[in-house]
Amino acid sequence: MNGEKMRVIVCGSTFGQFYFEALKTLSSHFEIVGLLANGSDRSKKCAENYGVNLYTKVNQIPKNVDLACVVLRSGVLGGMGTNISVELLNRGINVIQEQPIHNRDISECLRAASQNNVVFMTGDLYINLPSVKQFITCAKAITARQELLYIDVAFASQVSYPMIHILMEALPSIRNLKIDNVSKSKSPFQVITGEIGDIPFTFRVHNEVNPDDPDNYMHLLHRIEIGCDGGSLLLSDTHGPLLWHPRMHVPKDSITLKDFADKGTSEFLEKTTEILGITKIENYRDIFTKRWPEAIAEDLLVIKEMILGNLNVNMHGQRELLCSNQWHNITKRLGYPTLKSASKHNIFPVSILKTAILEDSYEISSNNINYKFPYKIPRDIQSCSEYGKSELGNIDAESVRLYNENLNEAVLTSMLYSLQIKGALVNKEQKYSKREILNISNTAAEHESLIIKWLELLKKNKYIKCDDELYYGADLISGIKLNKCWDKVRNIWESGFGSKETMDYFIRNVRKLPQLMSGEQKAVFLLFPEGKFDCAYSMYHDMVTVRYLNKILSEAVIRISAEKKISIGSESKGELKIVEIGAGTGATTDGVVKRLIEIEKIINIKYLFTDISNYFLSAAKQKFGNNPWMEFKTINIDKNFITQGLTPKSTDIIIAAGVINNAFDTDSVIKGLMELLVPGGWILITEAVHECMEMLISQGFMMTDPKDDRSNTRTTFMTIDQWEEVFYNAGAEKVLILPEDDHILSPLGQRLFAVKKENKRGSV
Repeated sequence: MNGEKMRVIVCGSTFGQFYFEALKTLSSHFEIVGLLANGSDRSKKCAENYGVNLYTKVNQIPKNVDLACVVLRSGVLGGMGTNISVELLNRGINVIQEQPIHNRDISECLRAASQNNVVFMTGDLYINLPSVKQFITCAKAITARQELLYIDVAFASQVSYPMIHILMEALPSIRNLKIDNVSKSKSPFQVITGEIGDIPFTFRVHNEVNPDDPDNYMHLLHRIEIGCDGGSLLLSDTHGPLLWHPRMHVPKDSITLKDFADKGTSEFLEKTTEILGITKIENYRDIFTKRWPEAIAEDLLVIKEMILGNLNVNMHGQRELLCSNQWHNITKRLGYPTLKSASKHNIFPVSILKTAILEDSYEISSNNINYKFPYKIPRDIQSCSEYGKSELGNIDAESVRLYNENLNEAVLTSMLYSLQIKGALVNKEQKYSKREILNISNTAAEHESLIIKWLELLKKNKYIKCDDELYYGADLISGIKLNKCWDKVRNIWESGFGSKETMDYFIRNVRKLPQLMSGEQKAVFLLFPEGKFDCAYSMYHDMVTVRYLNKILSEAVIRISAEKKISIGSESKGELKIVEIGAGTGATTDGVVKRLIEIEKIINIKYLFTDISNYFLSAAKQKFGNNPWMEFKTINIDKNFITQGLTPKSTDIIIAAGVINNAFDTDSVIKGLMELLVPGGWILITEAVHECMEMLISQGFMMTDPKDDRSNTRTTFMTIDQWEEVFYNAGAEKVLILPEDDHILSPLGQRLFAVKKENKRGSV
């Protein structure tokens, strides 16, 4: 079956339509060959709509069918789904059956699958919905760092199985289930309290059903909240949004309100509610026609991998049994739902609520106070640094000093260790020329300038000596010492400087330095292992300097937008045109786009996401494509921007996060970007402003030798003075630099340059 399409039959025409749509999106993997249903008018129309044969009995199904999607009520709900699944399995057909399924039924299906050497799997689209996956990801991030104190969940009994499934994926364990109390009253909700995985829970269950329309009468799907010492994570609905609520804490040493105003710690600057992940709220049409089929498609690809032997079937089955068993224990205590035959769906237009708010706010605006963007926000760029304070956490000047000190030691030790294990600088008295060191270390020609830079840094920091361009005097470095150096760095790093993934990346590079030097190992494959950019995204998103700079850069975009809007006036929405150069993984784009969504109804936005790589553009289209004002284009920063299709004097804001440093000629690139700006437009650039030691043992192996002033100073990164000279030579009217030199993050060597083009038309 490898390399061939799997022949699939769908069993059930009601919910089965979602499976048909999912299979259509996977036409390169599956071929739909029929529908098994009861022969009703609905099933006939369904088969006709999808152009497949209609079968009414299992024995009519062709023998060459590989997979059956059983989307019928299971035995526990009074349907024939389980019986049909067992019959299909006994015929040697793999089966995916839509939840819920009783644990005894799952056991029977798994036995039949094993006896007939086929695969059985429970389908559950809810676990694959984007907001649910993000909730699971965030829950794991929380439980890795803090203990969960409570679980508070509200859900409809019809979707109780997916609720247990979500908890199983999100929590460390759901094995220990203890139910303390079940309250039953006239309320539509029953309350269950107890512990699951040793975590206290409260379940509020809407346990009512309309017998004439059992799938529709639900007050909600899932609302799941988990709490820890730091706050609470809330999945407000199965389809989002996902919210984080930091815990309110009033310090005992605060006496007056002025004490609160003076507080500069991150806990006081965090928003009371933060929307995480997907911020766009979709309508039910898009959910039913796009998100549900997409979620089902993920399950179909999983069972295909299991059929091909690429996934552990037994382990998957054991988890399904655990989920079903705990679901059964909960629903058994709930009892049968209350029947609500007269219930019906009454639409309540949201426009009524919006109008109510507008009418309520009329008095405020009538007093000549307007709280709407952009008239009541600061418009100066320099004070944007205040906006980034929330990213600092517990980091202070001393922790930054210790981090820098230990990082420099670890990097320099790694450089010397890598040279020594290649046979260079192993004899303290022996003197080596640069060429001898490069030859002994088997350094590839394209990396020679980088290794020479290593030697200069080792000499500068007194790890080696140099007389008459001959290097000697190095102490031997042991692997134990090297590991201890990096252990110290990691301990400080994981206190708030960045993610574990980023530190793992640097250490992976250290272990591969000999191969990186020789060219046997390509640096790009360490940054993008297996073609995935999770590691790169973490690096460009999670480091404290990056978080801080991205935060103030996004605020700068909003303030520049405010200035633009004021210049236009209230009669017209006007247009704000933004171009992001070398956007890469979209780590900076994330924060900017979230802020722009707040103002998209106030000013027309055009945002061009560019990168040299189609790989990044494809991922960006998938991630940001829902924003109608975003476009995507391949742009090479080392070529003329205008000949690549960009329009001169048309752009209000250009964003370039950590990309200009990779250019051959910085002067040429900045002049080219200036040509794209309208008079008075801004370039927002984030860059390193001194040698970042960790880059010299990682991404330094991906960089090309520059042709600008760095070739004279023999450095990888330009200084602030060099940057300013480039900007003013290119026609800058003003250059603002954040953070300031006395900022606690300043020693880490990253800056935001806000560069304003000369405004020859007058003030904007």
